[in-house]
Amino acid sequence: MTELTGKSRWFLVPCPDYDVPAMESWLEEQALHGWYLTKDDGFFLGLACFVSGAPKRVRYRLDAIPKEKAFAEFPENKAAAIELAQELGWEYVTERKEFLFYRCMDETLPELNTDPAVQALSLKRVQSALSGRIFNVCYFLFLYPFLNLSLRFPAVLLSVLTLGTLRFLGLFFIMAVLLIGAVRDWRRLKKLRSHLRSGGRIEHTNGWHDEKTRCIAEKILHPILTAVWFALLLSFVVGRTDASVRVTDASTLPVPTLSAILQRPITPTDDRDTIRLEEASDLLAPVINEISEGFGSYICDTTYYELRTPWLAKWLAGDLWRYDHRKLFGKSAYEITEFPLPDLGADTAYSYYGRYYGNRVIVQKGCKVVSAYIWWPSDDAFPAETIARAFADAIS
Repeated sequence: MTELTGKSRWFLVPCPDYDVPAMESWLEEQALHGWYLTKDDGFFLGLACFVSGAPKRVRYRLDAIPKEKAFAEFPENKAAAIELAQELGWEYVTERKEFLFYRCMDETLPELNTDPAVQALSLKRVQSALSGRIFNVCYFLFLYPFLNLSLRFPAVLLSVLTLGTLRFLGLFFIMAVLLIGAVRDWRRLKKLRSHLRSGGRIEHTNGWHDEKTRCIAEKILHPILTAVWFALLLSFVVGRTDASVRVTDASTLPVPTLSAILQRPITPTDDRDTIRLEEASDLLAPVINEISEGFGSYICDTTYYELRTPWLAKWLAGDLWRYDHRKLFGKSAYEITEFPLPDLGADTAYSYYGRYYGNRVIVQKGCKVVSAYIWWPSDDAFPAETIARAFADAIS
């Protein structure tokens, strides 16, 4: 064993995690410069810890971690593999992901693995594990949300606007980049397995130097992208602060208020009588106004959208209708009573009563959409046509 001075240093790993020949070649080159991979610290967040010693030619080998028995209380297969390697003169160093790291300073000792077919079989388990992770990423971050939105909550555009288009694109882009990296590792392992199955052997060359810059950039970029992904998601989960302001002149609003439609004036001295406005903007909908109105026992929450194109507006109006008609917990639909509307001159118009949210009016014309939830405590019939026509006239 080469004497080590105890001086440690961290190095950024300049080769892909699943590129076995490149990783082994880099570790051997480090030994020629007097740096040896440590047993205690090993790898951490794309970094590798080395301890200094006399420069020497050292062989490093990566071996796939043996598959354990189901419900095993301790990793007996892995322990047996390490013990066997040590009997052959190979020193166990550390473990990372699906690999065990060994080294040997005696050039006369035989290779740890001499049968390419056995190596290919070992790498198959690593490739299968990596395939499972890729599938989980695709399912939980792409397929499951898509199916959930399409089948259980069929309101894709509404979900994007709720999340924020830029935030949605940022989350999607980051996951696509991380997924591409995982797929590249999978293809690299597949290529190596094919080479071994055909009788070839792992060749240790300096080819990893050609991808050093790109690999280092990826290792720096990946944790940053992951942190940004969680920050974007957290910014949505935490939610925004209430930025609404009280409106004293309802004529400045883009749509009439419920009190104006019913010709029931707001009483400033009544604490229940108030109109508040919160303005927002999105890449697909430059104007989003949320109007909260209360007078007496009546409550009306209206959202006014101006989208980029009429087809987006029609899509959003359909999403609002589909969201209210979605199935509750995927089993039964909400109890909804439809209110038939005459021709209002709008492109889309809906009005109905939902047991869990009250009365609903949705009107779309051109690029504009008005959506209102209305709590109607009166014994009088809900004036669906009157309210929908007032909204239609306002956005025409």
